[in-house]
This record gives sequence, C-alpha cells and structure tokens, in this order.
Amino acid sequence: MLLQWCTLTPAGPSKLSAIRFSSPSRVHSIKIFPTDAQPFGQCPDIIARTEPEAFFLDVYFNAHPVGSPADAKQKLKAPNALMPTVIPYAGGIVEYAVNMGSEFATRLMIVRGDFETVSMAIYGDVVSETPPKSITYSPLSLPTHSSIPLVPALDAAKSNDPTALARNLLALIPDAPSLFLVIRLMFCLKQPNDDWELPEFPHLYSDLNKEEMDIDLDTAFRCLSRPVVDDISSEQLHRFARKVSEAVGPRDDAQSYLIAGILSRSASQTPEFTQALMQALELETIFDPSTLDEDALFTLLDASTNPDISRLLKSSWFLNVLRAVLALPTVTPEMKKACRRLSDRVGSWTVFEQALSGAPDADYSRAAQFLKDIGKEEKSFGIWLSCITTHEDLLAKIRDAPAYEGMYPLDLMSGLDPSEEITHSEFMAFVRAYVGVASVLAVYAWSDSLPNLHCRERTLGVLRLWQEIPGYRAIISPLLLLPQMTFRLECMTSGNDPPTTAGINAESLLFALAANPQSFLNPDFVRCVRGWEPFSLTWINERERADIERAAKLADEGVGGAVEELVGFAKEGHDAILDQGRIRTLRIAVAVIMHTLEDNTESGTKRGDWTVLEAVWGEHTHGLLNYAIDVFSRISVEVKQGFSLTPSPSPTIDLESLLLVTNESLHFITSLHALSITTSRAVRTLVSGVLDMYSCADAASHESVTNSAVRDAALLVKHACANVLYVFSRCSQDQPKGSSSVVLRTLFEQGLHFDDIDPTRKLLSAFDLVLRVLADDGDSLPAGWMPIVIPQILTPLTLFFRHLEPVNKVQLVQRLASLDQGVLGLGEFLVQGEVKRLAGLLKVMAERGLVTQWEVGAGLEFVAGLIEGEDSDWCISALHQSEWGTIMTGLLEASLYSKHLGTIAGRLAENPESLWIELKLPVVAVLLRGVQVQESSICRMNAFGLISAVLETTDEKDRDPERLLWEVGHALGAVVESNDNLSSLDSESVVNTLLLLDSPSQSDLHGIASEQWLKLCTHLERTLPPNMLHMLPIIKGFHPSPSPLPTISLLPSTLTLSLYDLISLLQPPAPLPSTPPPKRKSPSQDVLGLVAISPPTAVLRSPAVTGLTKTYTRNDFRELRQLPSARQNTSRLPSMHVDDFLQVEMSSSPLVQPVAPSGDMLNLSPSFNMGKENGYI
Repeated sequence: MLLQWCTLTPAGPSKLSAIRFSSPSRVHSIKIFPTDAQPFGQCPDIIARTEPEAFFLDVYFNAHPVGSPADAKQKLKAPNALMPTVIPYAGGIVEYAVNMGSEFATRLMIVRGDFETVSMAIYGDVVSETPPKSITYSPLSLPTHSSIPLVPALDAAKSNDPTALARNLLALIPDAPSLFLVIRLMFCLKQPNDDWELPEFPHLYSDLNKEEMDIDLDTAFRCLSRPVVDDISSEQLHRFARKVSEAVGPRDDAQSYLIAGILSRSASQTPEFTQALMQALELETIFDPSTLDEDALFTLLDASTNPDISRLLKSSWFLNVLRAVLALPTVTPEMKKACRRLSDRVGSWTVFEQALSGAPDADYSRAAQFLKDIGKEEKSFGIWLSCITTHEDLLAKIRDAPAYEGMYPLDLMSGLDPSEEITHSEFMAFVRAYVGVASVLAVYAWSDSLPNLHCRERTLGVLRLWQEIPGYRAIISPLLLLPQMTFRLECMTSGNDPPTTAGINAESLLFALAANPQSFLNPDFVRCVRGWEPFSLTWINERERADIERAAKLADEGVGGAVEELVGFAKEGHDAILDQGRIRTLRIAVAVIMHTLEDNTESGTKRGDWTVLEAVWGEHTHGLLNYAIDVFSRISVEVKQGFSLTPSPSPTIDLESLLLVTNESLHFITSLHALSITTSRAVRTLVSGVLDMYSCADAASHESVTNSAVRDAALLVKHACANVLYVFSRCSQDQPKGSSSVVLRTLFEQGLHFDDIDPTRKLLSAFDLVLRVLADDGDSLPAGWMPIVIPQILTPLTLFFRHLEPVNKVQLVQRLASLDQGVLGLGEFLVQGEVKRLAGLLKVMAERGLVTQWEVGAGLEFVAGLIEGEDSDWCISALHQSEWGTIMTGLLEASLYSKHLGTIAGRLAENPESLWIELKLPVVAVLLRGVQVQESSICRMNAFGLISAVLETTDEKDRDPERLLWEVGHALGAVVESNDNLSSLDSESVVNTLLLLDSPSQSDLHGIASEQWLKLCTHLERTLPPNMLHMLPIIKGFHPSPSPLPTISLLPSTLTLSLYDLISLLQPPAPLPSTPPPKRKSPSQDVLGLVAISPPTAVLRSPAVTGLTKTYTRNDFRELRQLPSARQNTSRLPSMHVDDFLQVEMSSSPLVQPVAPSGDMLNLSPSFNMGKENGYI
C-alpha cells in the first residue's frame, strides 16, 4: 500500500529532510519520479518535481522493534538507532526495494543529499505494536512457482530473427552502419586509431584491385586488415585468390603463419571470398608438422570457426599433421593445447550443423559446448557470429526452426547432462538466444566506442535484464569476460558522480559476474575489480566491494594462495566462521586449483598436478584431499541447519551460495581422488556428509521451492554427490580395495541414523546413492568385486534392506543379484531372510494386529515384485528352499489374503514339477482362495488350469480332498455368482480339478448352492469337448452343500493410524525390572581401599600397613586355625557393646542344638522349602 507521497526540499546546512509516519510501518520500496511526471493516473493534478536529474540520497530509517517489550529490548540495545542505505538516482522513474525484515518497522525516515527537490512515493505496510496471535489453525497451500515471460521484442529465443533487437538498438545511432559491418569491426578486424578519425569511417574497405601486379603473401595479409565491401564481384575475389596462390613458395614457418592469417582474416568476410581462397590454395602443400608453430596453430584455430574452412581442415591429411605435431619432441604445452582444440573444433562444426538440422543422432550437448568454446576468444567469437548472420543456409535453419514452448531457453553451457533429453526446439531456442545476445554485445561495443550515450544506456539495460533471467544468464556471463567487454565495463564504473544509468547497469553486470568464481580466473576481470577505489561505486556497497577485492587478490596469488586459504579454513574446524565473503573466497580457491588441475588434459602433461603439489608443500603440509573433506564437512553442517526439524535461527547465508560451494567442493574432491591416498576415516566422513547434502538438495529441488536458482543449484549438488561416491567406490591400483566397502557400509549405517533431518528423505537418499554406487555400467567394477566387498558389509546391508519400502527392496535385490551372478547367492540370502522374518511375524500377528498385517503385506509385495521380474528363476529357487509353504498355510488359516500372495502362487504354479509337496497344496489353496475373493490378477489367469497342473504332479495319497474340495466348492460358487454367462471359466480345467479330487470318502462340495451347481453343470455340458463328455456323470456325482463363504480379510496395503497409536508405536519399550548393582564401598569401608601402594604385588607386604597385614610362611596359617580362639565367632553387631557381646558369647555352647519352631515347615518361602530333591524327606 502507499504509505506516503511527498516532495522533499532539504533544509539547513546539513541538507536534511524527514518523513514521520503516524504509526509503525514497514517500508517495502521507494519510487522516485522525475520532473513533470504524473505518478497517479487518477490524480492528474499531482505532478512530480525532482531536481537535479541525478544525485545520491542517504536514507536513514529509525529502527522500531516489533513484538513484545521484552523482545524489543533484546533486538535493539540502543534507542533511536538508525538503519542507513544509499540510493543512487540517475533519472527517470526508478523504484528501489527496501528489505527491512520482519523484526523491525520504522516511524521516521530521514533523507540527506545534494538535491533541490525530490518527489517520491513510499510503499509498504502498517505494523501493529503487538500483532495478535492466531489461536486457530488455518492450512496453507504450498507456494507455486510461476515465471514472468519476456516481452517478444526482448525474447530472442522465440524470435525468427534473433538479430532484430540488435538492429533496432543500432538504429538509435544516427547514420549507423550495418550490423554485419559492426560485428567485423568490433571483433574480427579491429581498425587502428587513425582510421577512426577519418571522415569515411567506418566505411573503409580493402581494395583488392589496387595491386595490378603480382603481390606477395605479406602484402595480401596486410591488405585484408580492413573489411571487404559486401557487393564486391565474384571475379575480383577469385582474381585475388589466384594471386595469393601464386605467391605461395617453399614451406617455411613464416609462410604457414601468413596463410593462416589470410584464412583467419577472410573467415569473417563474405562466404564467396572464403570459398574462392579454398579453391585456389593447396593447403596440403603449405602446412606440415615442421612449419606449424604456436602462432600459426592458434591463428588456424580462429580461422576454423568459419564452416567452409572447417570442412577443408577436417580432411584426414590435416588431422594427421596435427597428430604429428603432438608427437614432436620439441612440442610445447601451448602447442598441445592448440592442436587438441583445433582438432575438436573442426569436428564440432559438423556436430553443430547436424544439431541445427535436427538430425536423429544429433549431439546437442556437444554442439552447445562448441558455442561455449568459441566464446573464449574475441576473434573466434566474431568470426562465428559473422558467419551465422551471413551464410544463408545457416540463417534458414535458424529462421525455420520449430516453435519453442518453454518459458526461457535452457542452460546448455554448464556442461552437465540434463535430466531429460534435449529436443531440437530447445536447442534451437538456445542458439537463437546466443545469436541475439552476441549481436547486442556487438552493438554495445560500437555504441561505447563512438560513444553514443543513449544507445549505450539502452543496450546495457537489455544486457542487465538478460543477466537476471535463467538461460540468458548462462550465455551472457562468459561473453562479458571477453577482454574488450571487461575493459568497457571497467571504464563505465569510474567517475560516476553524479550517478548515471549506464554506470549503475555496468556495476550490476560486474557484480553478477563476481558471483561466479570462474570469472576470477580471467585476469582482465581481476584487474578490473582490483582497480576499484574505496567508496567509488554507486550500486555496489563498500562491504561488497571489499569482499570482491579480497577475492580478486586471492585469485591473483594463484595456487599458493588458494591452498593457503583452504588449509587455513580446514584447520579452524567447526569453529570456522562461514559468511558470504568467506564462501566467495572458498569458491575462488577451489576454482583456482581446479583450473590448474585441468591443465593436465589441455596440455597433455602432468604439470598441473605438480604445480598443486608444490603449492601444498609450500604450506609445509600434505594431504590436500583430507583438508578438502574437512572444508566440505564444515559447509555441510551449515547447509543442514537450514533443513533441521527443530527450530533454528534464520540463516545468514543464502541457500543458493551454500549449495553452489557444496557442488564445487565435491567436484574438487573428485578431482583430487586420483592424486591422493585417503584413510577410511576420511572416506566415512565424506560419505556421511554427502548423504546429508543429497538429502538436503533433494528437498531443495522440489517443485514447491519458488526460487528457481536454488532448485538449479540443488540439482547440481545431487549430481555431484552421486558422482563423488561413484568415483570413491571404484577401486584403482593405487587405492585400497576397502574403499568400496567403506562407502557402502557408511551409506547403510548413516541411512538409518536420523540426526535432526527428515528420516524418510534421508533413507530414500541413501537408497538412491547406493543404486548409483552399484550401477552396472560395464567394466567399471573390477573382477571379483562382489566376493571381496559384500562379506564385509553383509550385516549393515541386511539391516538397511529391512527398512526399505517393498518397491525399493526389489530394485536393490535385483541390482545385487545382477552383479552377483549367483557367485555368493546374495539375492537368495536376502529373500530367504525376508521369508524367515515373515514367518516370525505370522506367529505374533494375532497379538500385534493391524501393524503386523501391514508388515506381512509389504513383505508379500516385495516377493511378488521379485518374482514378476525378467530373471526370477533364482528367486523361485530361493522360495523352494525356504519356509514359504509355512507362510502361505499360516495366511490361509488366518483367513488373510493379498493380491501379491496370488501373484506369487500363480508364478510358482507355472512350473509345478519343481515344487515340493510342502508347497504344492498351499499353492493350490491360495489360487482357490484368490478365486473366492475374485481378485483381479487371479481372474485374469487360468487359475483352474494352474490348479489342475499342480495336482497332476502330486500323488493321490498326498492330496487332501476334504480340505481342497471345501476350497473348490466355495471358489466355484463365487465364480457362478459373479459371472452371468461363465464365459471366462475354463471348463476342461474345472473338470480335471474335480476328477483329481474325487474320493469315495468325500463327495460333498461345500460352498455352492444347488441352483449354482445346476447352472455350472449346464455350462460344462455346453462347453466341454466331446472327448470329455463321458466324465460328466462323475462330476455330477458331487453333492452341492451350501455353506456361507468364510470371512476373508485382505491384508492392508496402506496403514492409517491415529496420532495416539502412532505415539504409542514410537515409544521405546519399557525396561525390564532388574536388581540394581551393589554400591561400591568407599575406601574408608574397605581395608584394601586404604592401601594405595604400587606395585600391586606389594600390597600385602607394605611396611606402611604392618598393623593390618601379616606374612605367613609354611604352615603358620593352618597352625593358627587350630587354636580355640580362632574358631570362635567374633562377629558382633556394630550397635552391641563389647562387654555384652562377650557375655553372650560365653553363655553359648557349641554342643547346644537349635530347636526348630513349631508349624509346617513346608509353608516357608520357596527358597527355604524342604523337599525330596533337597534330601530332607
């Protein structure tokens, strides 16, 4: 709501203005209007007045605590505290967001600045002093994620002409050249400063006909420093190409470089020019391994960005030349980089064209990485952009691409495989967005070079908008790191007093780049941010500037500084302070080391590893991987606090930053794994933290999370968690073989260890990671892996397995059985263990009730899931050797049934010869019980066919006709009652079943009424084949005996409990009563407790306690016991005087026998009872 509208005029020498609110208010935003603007359409008489056009405003809010007086004292110690902020106003209608939080409001707003007048509207909410507490529960719906689409004019991803926005921006400049010429001048053919002063500029072109005589290669190279006019004739182009071809001489380094330079400068010209050169030059006679130096290779790398040149260089002869260069003993690491990148680029152009065409086997991920690679150098980037906008065949593919239905283009620049397959329309939307962003960057560079303030301001505004949109952000960020772009933004951030809109936009773009640690690997960007003076920026505050400067200094220090930062943070342990600035430095330290390690693959050497090791040794330490794990553990603790089940303070660090640093630290640990040897303790610490992070990331990636950046970061963390465990679980020759067992054991144990986070999510996360570790992807697991690892983790594996849901149990057992291949019989072991557990549950099911029934149903679902799988023979074999028959019989006796039980019985009945007699009759009874309840899966199968097949394999003496006929009768009664025409009934199987159960002693068919039996017999007469009609009299000999169908209960598939029952189940069992242990005597009560002498063997011989001990020799002890005084009872009560004790002792005689009390001796307590067994009777 609108809190206040005012036009302020400063007063006094301090130039202060103040606004007082009538009640405590929470300000959300401040909107400033320029002069003559009408803020409110319904009030045209209100006109704004703001002078001058640009200035700084210092705004102070009086901090007013919200809540009870006690809370207010805690929140705010000093009265009249002011919360300051700075507003840089650069003109126009601008709204500034104010985040006051929920704990404070304000009653006073003070404004100070170099302004004459300022008109502003203040928006927010009025806050009551003591907000009422709600006493009723009102359910809230989960927030829904909704994105705001871009207007069509700014959404290049959905435009048939992605360069339209750039051309419209370029039209803001009077007499502007064409976009194609701007691209060449800004990125490909940079003109000297003198040419900018000429009146003909920018229309200065190369005159390919000024030299009528023959020219040499150096002249041709210098001639192409300017662009070729677009309407040049084909004859002129071919004539120049022939002259270049005639100038070619014997092979040498200089000639190779000049030819590469000519190709590079022609690559951005008209397509005809490049094709003419390709036809005239015999490159096979020019380039060979001895003439290709580093400069020539990198120049050819730029030239190969042209599709025509790339096709020519893709020839086998040139690729062989590159391989020969790599094999030279004098090759440098930089030459190796160039050769590898050049070979990859000529191959990637073909992949990119296939992706543009939407070929069925197109590799869209590699095509996107091709665009990322060409964006690393200005010239390659400019050549590609010039080609994509001038080659008609490429333009047609972009123009005719299928419509894209998504909100924003996908982020295909991160290099991670997307969760779903990329479609052609998604890739083309990404290409269109890339072309649109690149074209606008060319316009920005041109408008800044002139300069044209209006065009530059509008262009920077578009770039800033794209920087805040997913998809576009991934494209624009690496392109802004091109040297000239960084330099232009640096110039825009200096001298912004008063503030300008272009300067504010430039600072915003650089601040967004500073959020990505990869930006600090660019020396131009580091130089730019280190050049900022304190308090010189308008949009970036001083604290943020200082944090960015510290991060840039760390990047400047290189690997040594990065290692020092990581090791220092790790040594601080859990006491290390983690804030936004520290996270930035940690991310940059990781990025610097990772960039050094990646030098191994680019240069083909191990110098990156060696550089990192030297830096570690320079810190007088070792074991960088262990320190990296400690850093990760500290970060994981911070992340877990945001997902705690108990109330915790509001986090001070945004979740996206924590997730991003988690992702990068995990990739860093993965990279160090091959270089280090870790202990089992470190691996356990890592796996425990990875499991916690996977659980938290899984919660943060849910669709209900409204912040898309957080969801994307969470998905990166999940991928990194799975990848690091996969790497650590794959044993190498340098790693101990126990690493796999440590990883799996920790997952099994920690998956059941619930420490203040969602236990269900953690268990499912552990299960997901276990499947990733056990991924059966060819040769990743070494031979003999299962027999070595599984026996070490069998106990935690079994315990973890029992806590899983049935569906997850099936997946885990199937994966283990597939890896085992019957060597250990692990699948059979787990199945038989589950069967044994079910048998135990059946024994106590009557006492425990519904919960145990649900557990039994879940166990049946697990077995049914396994037995329905493709390779289930081993499972059936395991059931044969288990107590499965007992389980089926127990469920039948308890009148319980489950659809999964019927599925298992049907699968077992398919091969009746392999069944033991203990299983055959229960299988038949279960199938009949399924027919009785008309379970859908039993109805779909030929139940009576399976029943008769099983009975045929049994001996007549083993059958139980009375019991089975009872089941058959009720089954037939259920079939007749539920089906009008009995069309689904297999008459032959029914007859065979009845014949197999025919017994002279038992002819009653219970459960079927007479009319039902008549209907069934009529159906049999009509449907039986002729060769079986003679059996009908035998069938009709059965006597129907109506009896009610017994109550058969279905095992519950879901469990619904009241809160009271749930609490009762979660209560720990009451401890059993036991006798407490005796209290330990104090030293004053124990004679030996007074003896504190060492060694122990000298306790009884110590001279310090001669009054309490005596040393006996030979038979002294036996002789002393013969004295009468030694046999006397000297046990007196502590309360009895010595004289009284002696008198009692003297009056007693050993010859006097005690007299037993009168009464029945057998009525004493049990411990004193006398019986024959004690020898008394």
